[in-house]
Amino acid sequence: MRDHKIFRKLAIALLLIGMIVYPPGRSTAQQSSPSGKAAPSPAPLSLDEVIRLIKQNKKDAHLVVSAIADRGVDFDLDEKTEKKLRKAGADDELLPEIWKVTPKGKANMQALLTTPSGVQVQASPAEAFALRDIQNEPDPDHRVRMADEFEKKFPSSPLLSYVFAAAAKAHQDKGDLDGTVAAARKSLKLDPDNTFSLVILALVLPTRQQLQGSPSEIRQKLQETETDANLALALLEKLRPWPDETDEQFKQRKGSLAADAHFALGMAATQEDHYDDALTQYLIAISSTSKPTFQYYYRLAEAYASVGQVPQAIDTLQKASDVARGTPMQKYADDFMAELKQKGH
Repeated sequence: MRDHKIFRKLAIALLLIGMIVYPPGRSTAQQSSPSGKAAPSPAPLSLDEVIRLIKQNKKDAHLVVSAIADRGVDFDLDEKTEKKLRKAGADDELLPEIWKVTPKGKANMQALLTTPSGVQVQASPAEAFALRDIQNEPDPDHRVRMADEFEKKFPSSPLLSYVFAAAAKAHQDKGDLDGTVAAARKSLKLDPDNTFSLVILALVLPTRQQLQGSPSEIRQKLQETETDANLALALLEKLRPWPDETDEQFKQRKGSLAADAHFALGMAATQEDHYDDALTQYLIAISSTSKPTFQYYYRLAEAYASVGQVPQAIDTLQKASDVARGTPMQKYADDFMAELKQKGH
């Protein structure tokens, strides 16, 4: 959620391969036919038409921008389409201008330029397009590098908080918890109400790897966890659906974020030996999402075992084992379950 060159529209009528580009202030719908009736708006440009425009105007990209702004396009910018456009001559400045007028691009850009609570952010198509690429990148190492490049290219971007949030998630995916904490804090320094960064930080701080240092330092991190998780839960009440999101998709996304926040509170309570509170938070986490994770069930089982509710712990570990079936995590659940059964005899 990039510095881009702003192209001005030419105040001339331009005839390109049978297509008319009208000057600003006079749309195609305002053109009159000889009969005095308004002429119908021209159809959106096809991919082939845009490719021809790019090839014919390699030194005058502003003409291409003017044409696609006036007409729009009838295709979406997926990986295959982007390759074709780049091959024709589209660069990193032109592609965002094309993307923002595609059917999905319009909705995607609106979502990227809207905070979780519905506040509009003013940023260029280039910045939004770069953030989209970062969020869609599957490789965490590449995602981190892309975030670094974004910061260098757009050092004053209002989307930087979300770029740092994406970087924090990438570090988390890599298992680099120190990197996760650093990126999340950079994000929150720019936007203290960034819900995603609050949740990520709350999940990482109460882990054993992060709870190092003196008792006061550990307590401070646990307090920060609780503060961040509770603020995230409060902000989730203001969460708004994305433009192209169904009610069910929105419900699942909101529930997943709430589940992580409650899970973080459960982890903090566990570290303080407040197992009853931990049980409550873990149970809420599991009930908040349609897809509880292995970690949710495993930590809940630990809390049950800690308060002597062994049968409930064993039942919960079976659920953890089922969720993790076929993965290395299954053995952790099965071994813990066997240990508890052995103690029960």
